[in-house]
Amino acid sequence: MFHDIDNARVARARALALVAVLVWFTAACLAGVAGIVNRPGEPPLVLLDFIAVPVLGFVAAYALSASFRAFADGLDLALLVGSHVWRFVGLGFVIAWLSGALPPGFGIPEGFGDIVAAAWALTLVPMIRRGTASRRQLLAWNTWGLVDLLSALTMGVLYSEGPLGLLRSGTTVSTRLMVTFPVSLIPTFFVPLFLLLHALTFRRIAGIYERSSLSPA
Repeated sequence: MFHDIDNARVARARALALVAVLVWFTAACLAGVAGIVNRPGEPPLVLLDFIAVPVLGFVAAYALSASFRAFADGLDLALLVGSHVWRFVGLGFVIAWLSGALPPGFGIPEGFGDIVAAAWALTLVPMIRRGTASRRQLLAWNTWGLVDLLSALTMGVLYSEGPLGLLRSGTTVSTRLMVTFPVSLIPTFFVPLFLLLHALTFRRIAGIYERSSLSPA
């Protein structure tokens, strides 16, 4: 598919992408340590920046650079799916809810949603490697995972201490934990990164019939 793109250009695009991710991760760490992600009473503009800037940057690079597209579209599907095992972090959300550190409206759906996404990914990876995972199975998992991440961002803001915390009352615990370092790395780095991986997975799923690498049933 990308036979006319020089391997050196693809390797350069891969290296630049890794540098960009490292810079993003470092910035998220510094912002978390400095406490600027958590600003009670203010709109979540810093959080929005950490989501919008990388996503828009990825979209621009994908649209404008053939070598970056070749790198992104060449990522192993089993790796794209299997990388979501980190979402067993949802166990921590459930524990935080049980201990009163997170509101039930966040801890329950987002915690168990992530656990399901991670466990489901574990079952799909060997099927992908054997070539027995169907397009329908992958589409169902990818849709679940994407919706769960978008829900986590939405509910996190709605239970926040900012002006958009519409679901939080004076006696309701907030999602302050989620914007406190090191947990703040989840909404500022991991969630937007894996939103991008979900988008890449949708693109790969769309081409499964053409490549005939997986069964269409």
